Amino acid sequence: MKKLLLLAPLALSACNSGPSVEATNASAKEVAEKVAASGGAISLSPGRWEGTATVTNLEMPGVPPEVAAKMKEGLAKAHKFASCLTPEQARKPAADFFSGDNQNCRYDHFTMANGRIDAKMQCKNGGVTTDATMSGQFASDNFAMTMTSKSAGVAGQPMSAGTMTLKMESHRTGECKGDEKS
Repeated sequence: MKKLLLLAPLALSACNSGPSVEATNASAKEVAEKVAASGGAISLSPGRWEGTATVTNLEMPGVPPEVAAKMKEGLAKAHKFASCLTPEQARKPAADFFSGDNQNCRYDHFTMANGRIDAKMQCKNGGVTTDATMSGQFASDNFAMTMTSKSAGVAGQPMSAGTMTLKMESHRTGECKGDEKS
């Protein structure tokens, strides 16, 4: 989740005009390559980005109620983050900023156009399959997005099953200060 918080401003701070990026049945790398080759579909604003990420729903079947309650309480607090986008990164996003280092994910569909993002992907890690959806709005200097992930889990591993919904909002606040995460 930490890496996602740092990458989200890069992934979503795009201009809401110009070409769109669309993909179906594509790897995260293929989506990233389409974004990089979009000829201006992604127009990022360099500088400092600040935002919050809040878990708005957490369901974990099989976890003792008192444990689940403590987890929900800790995660329900808004987590603040700051990141710095350099002018070079803004001009040409890295081809892997959507995939990070995870090669185990595949998009059912990905659409980024007209100030909206809509995506559905599936990731497989350690025997656990997770389905995730993303939807939101974006502009060159702000975004708001909701992500939901669902996993049926693995037999005998109660903490591997569940549903989590994360709401993220971020905006450009000015020039980088040097204390941001990269």
